[in-house]
Amino acid sequence: MSASPHVSGGFLKAFWQSLALLCALGWGMGSCMPTEEEITPDAGAMLRFEADTVLFDTVFTQVGSITKRLKVYNPSKNAVRISEVRVGGLGSSAFQVYVNGMPGPQVQNLELRGRDSLLVLVKATINPTSAEQPFLVQDSLLFSTNGNQQKVKLVAYGQNATYYRRNYTTAPAETWTAAKAHVIYDSVTVPAGQTLTIKKGTQVYLHRRAKIKVQGTLLVEGEHEQRVVFQQVRQEETYRNAPGQWQGLEFLPASQGNEIRYAEIKNAVTGIYLRAEGATVPQVMLQNSFLKNMLQNGVLSHGGNLRLQNSMVANCGEYALAGLGGGRYEIIFSTLANYANEFIRLSPSFVFDEKWQANNNVVRQAPYHLIVLNSILWGRQDEELQFGAMGQSSSRIIRHSFLKTKAYVAEFDKLGNQLNVDPLFRDGPNSDFQIIKLSPANAAGEPVAGITLDYEDKARDAAKPDAGALEVDY
Repeated sequence: MSASPHVSGGFLKAFWQSLALLCALGWGMGSCMPTEEEITPDAGAMLRFEADTVLFDTVFTQVGSITKRLKVYNPSKNAVRISEVRVGGLGSSAFQVYVNGMPGPQVQNLELRGRDSLLVLVKATINPTSAEQPFLVQDSLLFSTNGNQQKVKLVAYGQNATYYRRNYTTAPAETWTAAKAHVIYDSVTVPAGQTLTIKKGTQVYLHRRAKIKVQGTLLVEGEHEQRVVFQQVRQEETYRNAPGQWQGLEFLPASQGNEIRYAEIKNAVTGIYLRAEGATVPQVMLQNSFLKNMLQNGVLSHGGNLRLQNSMVANCGEYALAGLGGGRYEIIFSTLANYANEFIRLSPSFVFDEKWQANNNVVRQAPYHLIVLNSILWGRQDEELQFGAMGQSSSRIIRHSFLKTKAYVAEFDKLGNQLNVDPLFRDGPNSDFQIIKLSPANAAGEPVAGITLDYEDKARDAAKPDAGALEVDY
């Protein structure tokens, strides 16, 4: 029997309607791509950058820099296609990049989802030049998107350098100049009977655990406007004042005639270390120098002879100056102010003892002789002095100086000293030890033959000089 035309027509109509609905649903499902994945050709869909410049402070030639990160954002709700990311100088550029893990200098056809970001890693490797001073190296990182070209500047300060690899030993009469930076990887040793001379303006950079060991003689010949600087290799802002990034300068028993003038020694573990052995005693003179930001000690002496003149020591995790196991110490017109804001410091800043003990054993015992004149021994603790028991051969005298102490008031409250009187630095916690005009240290000193200038080569008052390294700045 054949089907009724009426039934057959209705069935066919319903069938075609259902089929059309299914097709429409299928087309709709296929077209429901998330907005953030839809690529827009809109020329107004611009990228946004974390910074407009990737800057490297100091990059030594022949040695690659650290890797810096740059985030690139797509603020649009739609995806964009970045047709090209390219370093301007391509393969000849000093800069190398990785874009989302893909190596440059040229990366093409990147899709960046809406309101998403990508990561660019940048390094710099600079070829040597004949330049004596730091020089500028520049390029650009170029982004092409929907017909737009945007750029981020790439900037590095290159520095030619001489490199001292593992266990370098100096020549009999070696001289370092400011023509290049000097980068020490492990240690530099000045042998007994030999001299290393470091000329004015020289910059010395030391890696972690690196040190200069002096068995012979070290002569640092800085000048006020061209100081010699001993510092860490890392120069980014985060590391600029971070303690403990290299070991320090070490003077061994036979080391004699050491003179450090107009130097800055910073961010080490111990800035200056002296070690005597029997009757063999190292000798060091620091003049117009600044030691700061030490993880442990500014100066640690185990029986050595030290003279500080027109010098400053600040921000040390343990001692600003410790003389243990004897030795001779002269502190003249100097400021030792140990606020040590980065540390929880329990020990006094200034410690002197005839004994040097390690693991409860006496390693060395000898008399010490201490002279402090026209100086400021200061810190944030109530007690900043500590003296061990004295034998008949030891001696200490302090005159016209500022001391932070409660235990030694009876001994030192004389000879022009001022105890527990704030010297009124301009900004001591931030290592600005310029005394202000109303400071009690103003005109509190006494003349010393041969010392007519202060730390900054300002003239000292001939009749009533100020206490500390810096004269009042009028």
